[in-house]
Amino acid sequence: MKRSKNSQREPTEEERDLVVAVRHCAGELNDILQGARRKAQSNSKLFAESGISVLFRGIDSYADMYEKLKLKSRDGLERLFTKFADCEEVQDAQDAIEETEGNWRNFLANLDHEVESAVLSKERNPKSAEREFTADKPDQLYFRPAAYPLIDMHSNREVSLGEYLVGKTCVLVTFQPAYWPDTCIRWRCAEVSKVKADWTQFCAGNVVITWGPAEEVRSWSKQVSRLTKWPVLWDKFGSFCSFLGFHSGIKCIWTAETLDFLGSQRAAHNWPVPRPPPDLNWLEWLHVGGEAVVSIPVLWHPKPVAQETTEESDPMTVVLSAGIKRSHPELSTEKTEGCSTENSVSDQQREASRDRQAVEAGELKVCSIHRSMHLADLIPSGSVYQAVLTCYARSHQTTEALVMDRIRQNRRFTTAPESARLQYEANSGLYYDPETALYYDAARGYFYDAAERMYYYWSQSEHRYVPANSLIQAELAAARVAQTAAVQAAMSRAAREREAARQAAIRVAAQLAEIRANKDDYAAYAYATCVIPQQDIESAAYQNTTAAASTIEQSLKSWESQSRADTLVSQCVNDSLLSNSRTSNTPPPPGL
Repeated sequence: MKRSKNSQREPTEEERDLVVAVRHCAGELNDILQGARRKAQSNSKLFAESGISVLFRGIDSYADMYEKLKLKSRDGLERLFTKFADCEEVQDAQDAIEETEGNWRNFLANLDHEVESAVLSKERNPKSAEREFTADKPDQLYFRPAAYPLIDMHSNREVSLGEYLVGKTCVLVTFQPAYWPDTCIRWRCAEVSKVKADWTQFCAGNVVITWGPAEEVRSWSKQVSRLTKWPVLWDKFGSFCSFLGFHSGIKCIWTAETLDFLGSQRAAHNWPVPRPPPDLNWLEWLHVGGEAVVSIPVLWHPKPVAQETTEESDPMTVVLSAGIKRSHPELSTEKTEGCSTENSVSDQQREASRDRQAVEAGELKVCSIHRSMHLADLIPSGSVYQAVLTCYARSHQTTEALVMDRIRQNRRFTTAPESARLQYEANSGLYYDPETALYYDAARGYFYDAAERMYYYWSQSEHRYVPANSLIQAELAAARVAQTAAVQAAMSRAAREREAARQAAIRVAAQLAEIRANKDDYAAYAYATCVIPQQDIESAAYQNTTAAASTIEQSLKSWESQSRADTLVSQCVNDSLLSNSRTSNTPPPPGL
């Protein structure tokens, strides 16, 4: 480690805690290592078969260190070393644990070398497998699923990996031995759950393939199935793992990186780390696993990719033809880039051609494979995501950029609305949500996407924004229909009221005429004072009932034809006339 040039200073309390925890872990690891060396000196093969499991105690040392420092991974420890790099005691502690881990690796390498000639066979040599199966492209293999039978530990029946690709774009296959803790499976399950929405959209699945003694596989698979809900398959004869060419060896199984990872995960998540089986012959189980993305090959065309590459290279040609001078290194760089582009296109063409052959032959494709150097050496989550994305884009005959655009939109549209995020814009009179890039229309109660010209509403049950353009159009159409119906109802009601008034007037006129015909003095008084304009008592209308009835009908018709204003004016005039005439010409009421 590079020493700091700063002068020595007194460490802080946090630095002292770091130094104590790291030195304590390094001391325990060194004690375990010294004990293993003494046991291996007498008989290295016997120690490798049954005594090497004492190295497993290193997990407790790492877990105690992480618990004391309240860290979750080795990256956090490295950040602390960088933070306190100016403290000499911290530097000494870092040197101590790195030196111990280096001695640990050297011990395993020497032990592996001593027993290698006796235990490793030609079939278990990963190099021969790699030379045999990865001559075309190391990260892509093709195989017939029926050639490598597996056992489903849930149903205890013989299956093939192709059965778990039905309805799936691809599956992420994790290879882990059953005689080691399931910590790596738990970690991968937690990583997949972080992108569960995208994983579902990609139609991707997960499968665990394990190996080991039958009893260990049975108990281990039950635990994994209960935690992850993933199918667990048993490679009983080890043929599939041998085909994929995973690494093996004592130095791969018992490396310090594996113990460090298991200890950190136990401290961070309180995951149990059971002890390995005591009666296991470790020389028979030396393979470490890895991970692979397996899919059903599809027919796809690399031509769009080649066209995009050509379009991107056209501006460079135009610039060069314009007479701009370039230096020779730049020209050589452009030639190199052009060659790499051509090689990439040719590789894609070969891959597309090989996929076509695999489709015709009914083979499965290993799109990406990671052969772990130790049990905790898992493929980065970003690489897994990229491989699954590529499989999805090719199966749907689209580009990865378009797929990611849809995914980003889905992510925006699954973000629940919050009033605290809304920002009022005076120009539009709407509220803007920067998290979802949507406007909130308070008048309608909907969210609006200006780019797509689309209205949305938030669905609590689906937990996403649902398009509402058709809903708004239906609401507007319903409002127009309701408005038209209301106008028609008002017109019909007014017509009915007018007709009812006319009929009532006719009935009143008929009744009054009938009363007049019966020589009723009170009806005559009503005629003279209320119904028709005041006339002379000697008028002929008062002498003839038929003439009186016709006069009433004519007065009613004239009343209907006049406007309300004219009626009021005439009523005022009539009132004044009546008030003036009652004193002289109005006959007294009957009985007076």
